[in-house]
Amino acid sequence: MPFNTCTGLLKSFKRFEETGKLDDRARAGRACLKEARAPCIAVEMEAIVSEAASGTNSAREAARRLGLPPSSVHNILRRILQLYPYKFQLCHELLPADTAQREAFAKWAFSKMEQDPTWVFNILWTDEAHFSLHADVNNHNCPIWATSNPRDHAQKPLHSPKVTARCGFTGSFIIGPFFFETQCPVNGWITETVNAKRYLTLLRETVVLSLIQRGQISNVTFMQNGATSHTANPVKAFLIQTFGEDRIVSRHCRYPWHLRSPDLTPADFWLWVYLKSRVYLSGPSSLSELKDAIRREVSSIHPDVLHSAVAGFVTHLACLLPYGGGQHILV
Repeated sequence: MPFNTCTGLLKSFKRFEETGKLDDRARAGRACLKEARAPCIAVEMEAIVSEAASGTNSAREAARRLGLPPSSVHNILRRILQLYPYKFQLCHELLPADTAQREAFAKWAFSKMEQDPTWVFNILWTDEAHFSLHADVNNHNCPIWATSNPRDHAQKPLHSPKVTARCGFTGSFIIGPFFFETQCPVNGWITETVNAKRYLTLLRETVVLSLIQRGQISNVTFMQNGATSHTANPVKAFLIQTFGEDRIVSRHCRYPWHLRSPDLTPADFWLWVYLKSRVYLSGPSSLSELKDAIRREVSSIHPDVLHSAVAGFVTHLACLLPYGGGQHILV
């Protein structure tokens, strides 16, 4: 056995006899500079929070006030103070009557799930969204590293061409996308405004037909938001005739959908965000390519992902009750 190894073992044995532990003895000397600075940084961060109107704070501002490198302040916040940066989030403003309606809806939905645990996974969540051909670029996520400013830029038309896509999904399948458009002899397909007549045609000729082909027309509960085109009398009459009053969640129906609540709509808090993060990766250069990309990404969504999205709705719903129907942001 090497001499250094024997010496190390003897020292460890002697230290164990004296202290009952194998840990190194505490060494005298200057305290760690990061640990010494941590209390000052914590106090400065609290001061910045108290001064900010939104209750936010800034590691860079704390570094400027204390005369420290921003990287040092960031390391101390993460490694010593165990703090993490969270983004400020915007949510829909709720009116005074909204919270009571949201709370009542949550209690009703949980009572339905108690009677039938599969009920929530058979809701057909329907919604529509606009997809612009020229997607916005987040400048903060697209830096250009260079020795000097390249003055690079991208041109964007004032009114970018767009398509309006509508999808419906349950916890096991998705139908769509369906596009609101009409064919023009000169300009080809043109995106149309969604009105009651066009929406009713879409329901009758595509949505309901897709459910019949899947053998799901008698199983699903149809959900839609409260847009005027969705709640017109002819549309309401058709939905009642097709699904029955007990299998419709919509404004002006027996089981109304609450207003200003995208935090509870899986299409809003998951589907459109996911699709837009995927569709523009291929860089579509025409509306035809854009629609093909939307179709491709929708068809590639696995049923397990749909099931998880609907389970997310249940989680969001459960968070309403402690807040009396108020907003609760999930990270």
